[in-house]
Formats: sequence, C-alpha cells, structure tokens
Amino acid sequence: MNDTPADLESIPAFLDRRASKPLIYTFTMLSAYRNCGHAMYRRYIKKDQPYVESPQMKFGNDVHTAFEHRVGSHKPLPDNMAQWEHFAAALDGRGANVELKLAMTREGRTTGYWDSDCWFRGKIDVTLRQGERAYIRDWKTSKTGSKYEDSFELETNALLLKAKYPALQVVRGDYVWLAENRIGQSYDLSAFRVTWDEINRLVALIEADRASGEFEKKRSGLCSWCSVQDCEHWRKR
Repeated sequence: MNDTPADLESIPAFLDRRASKPLIYTFTMLSAYRNCGHAMYRRYIKKDQPYVESPQMKFGNDVHTAFEHRVGSHKPLPDNMAQWEHFAAALDGRGANVELKLAMTREGRTTGYWDSDCWFRGKIDVTLRQGERAYIRDWKTSKTGSKYEDSFELETNALLLKAKYPALQVVRGDYVWLAENRIGQSYDLSAFRVTWDEINRLVALIEADRASGEFEKKRSGLCSWCSVQDCEHWRKR
C-alpha cells in the first residue's frame, strides 16, 4: 500500500520519518544550532537549503587544499598564497599530519570516519603528536572571524584526537588567521570531559527539538546572511 501523503509539507516534523534517522554530529552542526536552531534544522535535518559555494568559501577550500599539499608533501603554495609560506615552513621536519579525519561513537570510542557507528566526526588541519602531548592547528581565511574567536572547534577536535590516541594527556592548539597574517591565542584543550559534556548537552537539546518538532528561531546579526529566506527574521543585507 502506498502511504505517502500527496503533500509532504503538511506533515509535522515530529511525524517525518527523517526525524528518527540518527544524525552524525559535527562541530559545524553544533555551532549552527548555537546560532539558530531553526536554521540548523533546515540545513542539516530537513535539508531543503541548497548548498551554494560562495567565492569566499571556494577560496577557503582552495587554501586548505594548498596547505595540505604544502605541509604534507612540500608542494609550493600558489603565488597568491606565498605570503603565508612562513606558517607552513615552521612545520617542516616535525612530522605533521594534515587533514586528519577522525570520528567517535556515541560512547566516545574511536571509529572510522565513514563507519556505521560514527556519531561525531571532524577533520584536523594540522596535527603534531609526540607521546602524551599533541598540538593542533586550524587555518582560517575569514577576514572578521578573529573578532569572535572561540576555542570550541579546537576542543572538539582535541577530543576526537584523545579518542583515537587514549594515551594523550595534553593537547594544545591554535587558529591561524591568514587574512591578518597572524596566529591566534594558544589554547589548552585538555579538558576532555568538559568538551564531552558540552557536546552531549547540545546533542540532547537537538534530539529534544527533533522529538517535539520545534526548533527555535533566533534573531541575530547573522539573519541577513542566512539562506533560510522564508523565516520572518530574514532580511536583505
């Protein structure tokens, strides 16, 4: 029997079969939820917002690829990125691992990035590891992001690294703000239990919203940049 309604939009979110499908969480998803639950829902759960790569996003992806090849394989940076060579050169001969894909299960055990029991995953731009200590780095191309520097992304990556290498006791990390040609604050990311608890707190809120079918809409300065243009808070830039 065909039980598919003619008008799928008439189904409340809590009756949508997609609402029961397990999510694979990422820092990006949790960050989006912090900013606006409704926008996160539309992008990552309902998925009715088409992905559009802006010129800024493309440049960011190109920069990450260039640094991956430069740090990992000593391939020279393109001419338009040569001004950042000193950041890469400082990593030469140190055994840096680039674009490391990591994942963990619901219980916090390491697993494969694409494995069926993957619950949370992320990718670390640069990893230096020696014994019980590690340092991680994230390349940033945003021209304004450093004003709102937040260590949570680094913290989630440090937790994934700890899951992969349980002997780790200390993980530090930083962001490199390329548009400003500077390294940001160095963070101690070793409070693994605190990070685990914060991830689980956000996941519990998301799962509760999925069960109720209600995701809060938050008005903020980001609304004019949001792709969800049918929201009453959206406005033109």
